[in-house]
Amino acid sequence: MNANQTPQEPKANRPGAMTMAMQAVQIRTTGPKVLRIGLIQGGKIIEERIIRKRESVTVGSSEKNHFVIHSEGVPSRFELFQLVGDAYILNFTENMKGRVGLPGGVHDLDRMRSSGTARNAGSYWQVKLSDKSRGKVNIGATTLLFQFVIPPPVQPRPQLPAAVRGGLVGNIDWVFTAFVVFTFMSMFSFLVYLENADWPIETGLAAVPEDFARFIFEEPPPPQEVVETETTVEGEGEATSEEPSKGTATGKSRGSGGDGMSADERARAIADKSARIAAEASQAAEALIVGALSSEAGGALADVLAGGAVIGNAEEIMAQASGVGVAQRAGGGTLRERAGGGTGSGEKGLGSLAVAKGASTTVSEGGTVTERKIKGKTNVGSGGDIGGTGDFDSSVVVRTIKTRLSAIQLCYERELRRNPTIAGKVTVQFSIQPRGNVTDVSITANTTGDSAVAKCVSDAISRFRFNPGPEGGSVTYSYPFVFAPQN
Repeated sequence: MNANQTPQEPKANRPGAMTMAMQAVQIRTTGPKVLRIGLIQGGKIIEERIIRKRESVTVGSSEKNHFVIHSEGVPSRFELFQLVGDAYILNFTENMKGRVGLPGGVHDLDRMRSSGTARNAGSYWQVKLSDKSRGKVNIGATTLLFQFVIPPPVQPRPQLPAAVRGGLVGNIDWVFTAFVVFTFMSMFSFLVYLENADWPIETGLAAVPEDFARFIFEEPPPPQEVVETETTVEGEGEATSEEPSKGTATGKSRGSGGDGMSADERARAIADKSARIAAEASQAAEALIVGALSSEAGGALADVLAGGAVIGNAEEIMAQASGVGVAQRAGGGTLRERAGGGTGSGEKGLGSLAVAKGASTTVSEGGTVTERKIKGKTNVGSGGDIGGTGDFDSSVVVRTIKTRLSAIQLCYERELRRNPTIAGKVTVQFSIQPRGNVTDVSITANTTGDSAVAKCVSDAISRFRFNPGPEGGSVTYSYPFVFAPQN
C-alpha cells in the first residue's frame, strides 16, 4: 500500500442491505400515518382505499365525494373525517351508528352523544381521533371500517428492459422501411402520371356505342301486312245483286262464306243477333229507369221528384196551373187568359202568344247546393300521472297532446259524419317510456257509445313521441277527451 493511498474502511463498518431496509422502514414509521378505509355492503367488501394525502374524507350521493353512499338522512356531501391541523376529527349524525377506539377505550357513538363525550356542532357531533384510533361507522346499509396505517411504499412504474429501451434509430427495421418508402414513391409517381397524361378523347360518331348506333342508323324492318277477308252479304253488294252465279265454283264463292253457311242463313243469323242485342239494351234501359224511379231501391230520380212532381197525376197538376187550358183538338187547344195578363179578351192560339206584363222578368234560380261541413269540438279534461318509476313533467304531456289534438278531433269528425248524435267522453291510459315512445295504450272509459272513435283515438295516441322521455323509468298517464258536435 502506498503512502498516498487512504486505508480502506473495513467491511464490518458498512451497513448491509438488511440494515438499510430496516432503516428505511424506521424512517417511514416516524412520519404521520394515513387513513385506510374499507366499504362493506351486504357483508362483502366492495371498496378499499388508502388516503395517502392527509385531507378531509367526504361521503354522500355526489360523485365528487371520496365514497359515494346513497342513504336516507345523509346529505349529498358530508365530511366524515375532517382534517384540522395535523389531526383528524370524526363527524357523525344521529342517523349514524357504530363504535370507535380512542386512547380511553372503545366507545359507542350513541353513548358519546348522550354522555357529552362528543362535541355538539349543531346538526352533527365531533370526536378527535389519534393515529392509533380505529372503528366502524354504519350509514344505513353501508358500513365503513377505518384505521390509521403506515403508508405502503409507492410501486414503481413498470419499465421495459434495457435491451428494448434502445434508441429509436437502433430499433428501425431498415429493410421494411425501405420497402414502404419505395411502395409509396411508386404509387405517388403513378398517380402523378395519371393526372398529367393527355388521354385521347373520341368525338363524333366514333364516340357513339355500337348498340346505340344500330338503333340510330339502321332502319327497322317494316311490319307485316294483315290480310283481311270481307264477307259479302246478299243484297248489299252490286256483284251479288247483278251478277248471277257462274258455275258451281263461282256459286260457292259468292253464295257461301268460309264457314259453310249460305247467304240466307247468314242474313238470318245477323238479324237474330241484332234483335237479341236490341232486346238486351231495352231490358237494361227499363231496369235503369225503374231503379231510378223506385223509392224503395233508393233511386236518385225518385229522391229528386219526391212529392209527386212529375210521376204524380198529370191532370191534377195541370189543373193547379192558372191560365192553361186543356187541348181539345189537334189545333193546339185554347189558352185561358190569366187575370191581368193582357188588355183584350177572348181565346188565342198557341202561335199568337203574347208576352204578358212582367213576363220578361228573369226569375233567378236557387244557388249552388253545397254540403254542410261537419265540425266537432274536442277538449282535453283534467288528468295526470297515475303511476310509474320515472320522473317526467306533466305539463310537457299536456302541451304535446294539445299540439296534436287535431288528429284526435279528426277521429271524432270522421264518425260524426256517419252519426251526428255522437257525443261523450273517452278516457285513455298510456305509458311513456324513457326513449319517448308510447306503449300500453288502453281505453278505460267510453261514454260516446261508439267504439270506432275510441279505437281511432287509441291509435293516434300510440303514435305520439315525447322528446326527451322520462328519467329513471316509464310513467303512466290518464287523460279524458270530451267530444261534442259544433253544428
